[in-house]
Amino acid sequence: MTTDAEIEAVLEHGRLRVVIATIVINVVAVSLLTFAPWSDWRTGAALNIVDNCLLVGFAVVRRDALLARLLLFGLVGVGGFAELPADAWLVDYTHTLDYSIGGGPMIWRSPVWMPLAWEVVAVQFGYIGLRLWERFGKLGLLTIGLLGAINIPFYEEMARRIHWWQYTGCRMISLTPWYIILGEFGIALAFALLARTLRHGSVRMAVVAGVAGGISIFACYAVAFFITDRLIP
Repeated sequence: MTTDAEIEAVLEHGRLRVVIATIVINVVAVSLLTFAPWSDWRTGAALNIVDNCLLVGFAVVRRDALLARLLLFGLVGVGGFAELPADAWLVDYTHTLDYSIGGGPMIWRSPVWMPLAWEVVAVQFGYIGLRLWERFGKLGLLTIGLLGAINIPFYEEMARRIHWWQYTGCRMISLTPWYIILGEFGIALAFALLARTLRHGSVRMAVVAGVAGGISIFACYAVAFFITDRLIP
């Protein structure tokens, strides 16, 4: 007879596999898009629709309440409307972020597909960070922060080449700003910390955590920008 613990273990394994699958798909797709001179906002939208089909499909078919809460956390909070002010600040205040090369419809200062992109990032780093934290403690949190500082800047590096967005007017390594690398470390860490509240949380908790996640994006970028481009001469 299958116990509840065994059922949960199987679900946990499947959840981890589908989340990792979205990361692998994204890395491979973005790498291949560097050979597509026609790439623009449509390729970004298409890739994030694929990711969401996988994640939402798994949550529905397997009745995965945790993944459903993570998706809500990412879409309503982080990627929905809490993150949009951070994008607007980077575009209008720092004048370092430019989405014009991608074209397409916009929500405020962000491409229309950007909420879906942040939703996926929130699920990926929130869940993987949660698993690392539960297994390795503080070392796991440090690991997810470092993964954020490495993985997300990969997309920043490729974004200009595939006509999604670009950066100018700040300290950079190749095509990636220093403040993005530092900021993404903090953002990945924040997502992992917030994801723990969703392990046995509610829909309301997912929304509240999502708003907190969106605020953390703004805070991490702002602090990182002032450190790398204002405090350091």
